[in-house]
Amino acid sequence: MTEQPALEISNLSVGYAGESGIIPAVEDVSLSIAPGEFVGLAGESGCGKSTIAQSILRLLRAPGVITGGTIRICGSDVLSSDDDKVRALRWRTASIVLQNSLTSLNPVKRIGWQLQEVLDRAKGSETARRTPAELLEMVDIDPARLRAFPHQLSGGQRQRVVIAMALALCPALVILDEPTTALDVIVQQEIFVTVKALQQRMGFAVLLITHDLPLLFDVADRIAVMKDGRIVENATIEDFRRNPRHPYSRVLIEATPRLNLSGPGSARPPSAAHPVLETAHLRKTYGDAPWSHASALVAVDDVSLRVAPSEIVAIVGASGSGKSTLGRMVTGLIRPTSGDILLDGRPPVPVSQRRKGQSRAAQMVFQDVYGSLNPLHTIGHHLRRAVISAPSGGRDVARRVDDLLAEVGLTPPSNYLDRRPHELSGGQRQRVGLARALAASPKLLVADEPVSMLDVSIRRDILSLIARLRDEQGVAVLYITHDVISAGYIADRIVVMHRGQIVEEGPAKAVLANPRHDYTRRLIAAVPGGIAPADAAALQPAT
Repeated sequence: MTEQPALEISNLSVGYAGESGIIPAVEDVSLSIAPGEFVGLAGESGCGKSTIAQSILRLLRAPGVITGGTIRICGSDVLSSDDDKVRALRWRTASIVLQNSLTSLNPVKRIGWQLQEVLDRAKGSETARRTPAELLEMVDIDPARLRAFPHQLSGGQRQRVVIAMALALCPALVILDEPTTALDVIVQQEIFVTVKALQQRMGFAVLLITHDLPLLFDVADRIAVMKDGRIVENATIEDFRRNPRHPYSRVLIEATPRLNLSGPGSARPPSAAHPVLETAHLRKTYGDAPWSHASALVAVDDVSLRVAPSEIVAIVGASGSGKSTLGRMVTGLIRPTSGDILLDGRPPVPVSQRRKGQSRAAQMVFQDVYGSLNPLHTIGHHLRRAVISAPSGGRDVARRVDDLLAEVGLTPPSNYLDRRPHELSGGQRQRVGLARALAASPKLLVADEPVSMLDVSIRRDILSLIARLRDEQGVAVLYITHDVISAGYIADRIVVMHRGQIVEEGPAKAVLANPRHDYTRRLIAAVPGGIAPADAAALQPAT
């Protein structure tokens, strides 16, 4: 007898109700996952992947509407069942791990309480005998962390807790919806090693939703590719890598970043010009105030760094290595505990002390540009404010705003001035963030993870734009990232940070081709599927 699929989707169609009717988001999608199978659902943002995930567990909210098809989980018809039966399926038969683990956890409840709440759903069964401590041990977290609140855990630890909750009742199907997008490659690798080991031990099926093809190449058995709401290809990983059949699949593969040591980053010799940025013995600690009972946390420890005019320097490291703290000190968003910073020969002015029209040698480009733009105001409003606040003041503001939009490739400008942030794609919003930073004519752009939340095809466009702005305007760039692939693509020089300190630095190609420090080698080794075969020999640990 043929084994029943863990998940069977047939001819599923989903839309979103609008003023003009229902706008299709998913059309005629069919997908089956066998018990114990690991299937990837790939595609760019907006293709309908997460809509399918929400539909599977009937979590889709208005204005979302399922307009046709069937969904069966271990034989149970999800769409025709009443709410009580669907609620009984969740956690016990199928569970989901969402992208943002912090919002998946209750911020005012301890981790142990939240794990126990899930276990309480299995009262009277064998599963109910499990303890929260056992669940944490299952995902390699010290049970001593049971009394911690979510904000007291790292991003990787929080995601492990959510995975433990998803597996607490031994479901047959686990849906992973972009679970590691915001995590560095080492933590991502550790989490998926854990998931694969647990899958082999417990036998559950996995649907991994992602736009990260290299990750799927490493972990999945099969891949389904979505475009414009439809599945355009469904194949084993081996067949897909060897012979992708759909043109869009080939576009995705070609857009996938690889650690091939080529890109706009140049091998230019060190500049003898006066540096745009110079730090000396920079240090930042937290929790060292006299009234604080916590032990001091050293975020940045004795960092000395130089960035030359028109140079792109990548600061690479895992989450918590001090990269973003360094960038925030450089731009004056936070004050250093000790050490010196010179921007264009002068100390940076703290944000709290800046006056309108004051020179701003360094400007920040944020990771979440949507969060840094006021959703109530138009793009034109944001850029006009930035221009008026710049040293050049209010001279011909309208023309300057148009020029900024044109410089970042948003043309014609009139198409964007009256739109609000939610009306733009992720890549368009990041271009607005770059335009806003350029309004002050800075000597240095500090780009903090500017592409980590974008699809792979859009990432290269934004990185190429940053490189072009450097070439055309002479602006230097401090590129903060946990992604060694993008660092190798764009940077002239790479600086590797670990536990607040610089452990390695040098020309980008040299650091990636011949890493000297153990931590750098770990970063490169953790890149999922990203090392081109021609470069494999060059990336062996240095002797």
